Amino acid sequence: MRYALFNQPAVTIYDQPQTVGRDQEGRRFFPIGDQGLYGQSCQVLAEDSDELLVPVRTFYGYPGYVRRFELNVVTEKELRAYLAAPAVMAARSADLLDSPRVDGLFLQTVGRGARLRLASLPDGEETPAGWTRVLQVNGQPAWVWEQSLEPLCWEEDAVFAQREGLPFDDALAQALGTEPGRLVRRALDRWHGGSEEAFRRAVCETARKYLGVQYRWGGKAWDGVDCSGLVSDVYMQNGVLIYRNARIEPGWPMRAVPRSQAKPGDALYFPGHVALYLGQGMYIHATGAAASGGVVLNSLDPASAFYRADLDQKLTAVGTIF
Repeated sequence: MRYALFNQPAVTIYDQPQTVGRDQEGRRFFPIGDQGLYGQSCQVLAEDSDELLVPVRTFYGYPGYVRRFELNVVTEKELRAYLAAPAVMAARSADLLDSPRVDGLFLQTVGRGARLRLASLPDGEETPAGWTRVLQVNGQPAWVWEQSLEPLCWEEDAVFAQREGLPFDDALAQALGTEPGRLVRRALDRWHGGSEEAFRRAVCETARKYLGVQYRWGGKAWDGVDCSGLVSDVYMQNGVLIYRNARIEPGWPMRAVPRSQAKPGDALYFPGHVALYLGQGMYIHATGAAASGGVVLNSLDPASAFYRADLDQKLTAVGTIF
């Protein structure tokens, strides 16, 4: 098995081994299924392919095809060292510069969810106030505003254990040396002080940071996101890896509960759509509806100005990881 790191801010993961598809009427469409974010890892499923598109599987279990030049291929040893290094997450759109100055040479822009390793300083140098030194995927150092960063709160170890027929939770638990039923508790203990309520609050707060972001089919980036991209990425940024698409899938940590038991931070499932429940009837979601075309707030309460009857009437399940 070989592995790779996404080396672009948002890498398209195609559902087909082609960059343009055609429907039954012959109309062209963009066969995007997901996006890999800068510095995140994946399995490379065809080591010696000469094709432009390379089959991959992300560390959270999504398969697809990626353009070869958007991958930095690494060995298992190299990836283990990479994942073990101290790292932070880009908290918003963030410029990487060659020096800690506002007029420093621009290198590239990464967005929310990008993984950046922390870089040590040369002997005798001190970190300028407000700046953090990081390493790019290619190992070269860069500087970024400290306020553009947040702690990184997820584990990518499943990338080493995933294989066909093995449930994702089993793969992650195997890689971490624990039991599948302990994965959620492990995340709570490590990043949320062991508190379910703290996790729920953090998930809702993270989701609100996407308000106003445009809708993009298959998107998972700071500048365009779809419904399941929003919910799965919000969970990921808080330490729990759930299924990428808009349904409850066996093998990932999400189970259905009655609607009456919905709590803030739970997922709301509709036919082909998913939202995040915020409490008091309100939810946040990425919708392609013509009236919004992005991440907005709506309500399940008919008395609310944010009420959407079409979704309320189609709610099929409430999903929780607890």
